[in-house]
Amino acid sequence: MDYFNIMTILFINKQIKKMRTLIIFNPYSAKGKGIESKDFIENELKRWKIDYEIYITRNLEDLIETTKKNLSKDFNNFISVGGDGTLHYMANILAGTNKNLGIIPMGSGNDISKNLDLPTDIKSCCKIIKKSKIKKIDLGLINNKYYYLCIAGSGFDSEVTDLANHTRFPFKGPSKYTYAVYKTLMTFRSKKFFLSYNGKKREIYGMMVVASNMQSYGGGMRITPNASSQDGLFDICIIKRMSKLHFIRVFPKVYEGKHIEDPFVEIFRTDTMKLDSEYPFSVFADGEYICKLPVTFKIIPKHLNFLAP
Repeated sequence: MDYFNIMTILFINKQIKKMRTLIIFNPYSAKGKGIESKDFIENELKRWKIDYEIYITRNLEDLIETTKKNLSKDFNNFISVGGDGTLHYMANILAGTNKNLGIIPMGSGNDISKNLDLPTDIKSCCKIIKKSKIKKIDLGLINNKYYYLCIAGSGFDSEVTDLANHTRFPFKGPSKYTYAVYKTLMTFRSKKFFLSYNGKKREIYGMMVVASNMQSYGGGMRITPNASSQDGLFDICIIKRMSKLHFIRVFPKVYEGKHIEDPFVEIFRTDTMKLDSEYPFSVFADGEYICKLPVTFKIIPKHLNFLAP
């Protein structure tokens, strides 16, 4: 091995040793599952000789403030121990910076981890933190203000998400989303949506419109099975007006992404879209409430560093 190669290896090793990691716990994710795993997580971090600090958040405001105030410190990696919601708020702060976002998933759905083909076990997650390999991913942007990682939607799906977020025992994980779908269907009525994209203006009667940066949400519903967080485009899915009976027949297919073969489902791609409706639907992104319609969606390419295998 020549002198240049030796010096390169020494430099890389030195850079790896310099990596500092802030582990941010959401103690309320998955009914405290994350905080119950704290000792095991710390043992793995020590086993991998990771230079880390741990912070346990008290509430959402504390999560946001803690992430913001540590941006100016020498942390390279910000690790969420929580669910998709925790990731959502941290991504909004880390977007466009040279900091890296990672996750030890402890949520009810963990769709973002699944979409990025990340492991769910603690040992494998800590190995990823140690290696600190970066994947640059696109982010969705709503009204030039709110970033999101996965999927944003309005209409039937935002009504479902709102109900699922407030659903407790006996439903948990993906089952609460399935329950919320059928519960919402009982009273839901399709509305007129107004879309503007790629130089087109359209009016459609439909159930919902989603702007996807990834493939699945709601605990594994593959609403846009061909979406990618690295292609610089949204996959837009429109569920048009259909009978309740037809919806009941089509809905189970969403878990395999085969619903897109139905004539009442439309998929197209764009990097920008304006969306409004005759009804003031809420807009949810990454399972979090964002605002009411109207909205403008934009894709921001390669805007977040994410730790990946």
